[in-house]
Amino acid sequence: MNIKLNLFFLLIFQIGISQQYDTVYIEAENIDENNKIYKPGSVFIYDYEINLNGEKLKLKRNEGMFANSNFELTPISTDSIGVTKIHLIVQPIENNNRSNENQTQISYLQEPTFASITSTGAVENEKNVWIHPIRSGFFNCLETASFPFVKTPLKLNSTWTDKMQIGEGWGNKMWGTWEGKLLLTYNYKIVGTETLDTEMGKVPCFIVESTATSNLGVTKLKSFFSEIYGFVRLEYELLNNLKVNMWLIETKNEVEFNDTGTFFKTKKYMKQQ
Repeated sequence: MNIKLNLFFLLIFQIGISQQYDTVYIEAENIDENNKIYKPGSVFIYDYEINLNGEKLKLKRNEGMFANSNFELTPISTDSIGVTKIHLIVQPIENNNRSNENQTQISYLQEPTFASITSTGAVENEKNVWIHPIRSGFFNCLETASFPFVKTPLKLNSTWTDKMQIGEGWGNKMWGTWEGKLLLTYNYKIVGTETLDTEMGKVPCFIVESTATSNLGVTKLKSFFSEIYGFVRLEYELLNNLKVNMWLIETKNEVEFNDTGTFFKTKKYMKQQ
């Protein structure tokens, strides 16, 4: 039992030390009150596509996290897709129950089964917007890229930098492996604006190009940020000819969420869903 507990706390420690991003401005109090996008009671539904060596894929199964990740890819044209959409939800929560101190609590679920829920953090205030991407199973790969992040005021050619260390448990032969801690150095730049045609209509966005440089090489993230909907589209270029695209297709506001027990019993996270 002690061995299992020690391994559990080691896992939590290794995950925890990866959350650095020292230049993100985080409020000490009133954490959720001034959020204009990622407000408690909000839901953001994303479609996604994985591209490996030019082949378009989705996930047949996807579970676990860190060293316990378990996933399988399948061609996008088959009927064996097990993860069709990704839901980002913002649940109201008491300060002492937050997964990440002084950050807005966000959670990710995978449609259609909603068999599990993983929680992490986001930051939104008058100085910056930053979100931790989904990291279940295959999406461990996104830890090797820069996180969605904008600093305000939003101006063309604005640049900023940051860095973070991640543990070797985030690695995989598909997107790169390493021993010990991997230092990622981030560079961000607002390179332009574009109005995207989305399922919510035409959405004006700022285009942010960012890189994460490490001993493994350079990964890229091109994000499209809306002052109304947040990160509308994310285009990742990772190592080993791996690409991941995610795009927002629907939002909901003032949602009432089921408690944890009801969620695991019904597999529904919204009341009266």
